[in-house]
Amino acid sequence: MSPKTSVSTSTTVDLNCQHISPKGRRCHMLIDKHHRPANGAGRPTLCAYHAARLMAAVPVVDPEVLAAELLADIDSFTTADEVNLFLGNLVRQLARKRIARRDAIALAYIAQLILTSQTAMAREAAPEAEDDNLQRYLLEGLGRSREALTPEQQLRDSSAAACPDAPRPADHSADREQLAS
Repeated sequence: MSPKTSVSTSTTVDLNCQHISPKGRRCHMLIDKHHRPANGAGRPTLCAYHAARLMAAVPVVDPEVLAAELLADIDSFTTADEVNLFLGNLVRQLARKRIARRDAIALAYIAQLILTSQTAMAREAAPEAEDDNLQRYLLEGLGRSREALTPEQQLRDSSAAACPDAPRPADHSADREQLAS
């Protein structure tokens, strides 16, 4: 039997800057431990020089100004038009590099959820509206057909509606017409 060897796995922490130049070369400077990454990463990955260049490349925008521009002409997110207007404003801000890519993705996802919930709410409201429209259509049709009836027929229909089990009187108007001719 061979003696068991213990294998220890050690994770090596890279202390060099992670910036790669356009030519494909990696920076050899040490990471700036005091720099807080903007993208929410757990630990910094850039040296002081590249971190400063990155901060200079991304303009700092006041959050209130950005929110005002994103929400321009939007009262609430109750219609698809307002959500589409918001998405258009979001694309403009992303194209101008005034909003971080991750933030834009999160906001676009929220807009998608709003559109989906609007569709679901419209589906729930559709049967109720359909029932209301059907009742309105039937009542309008009944009103028009009652206007076309003679007063005798209207009286007969209203008495039949009041007492549906009562025997209906026979309509002898066709017999009268035959006798008259």
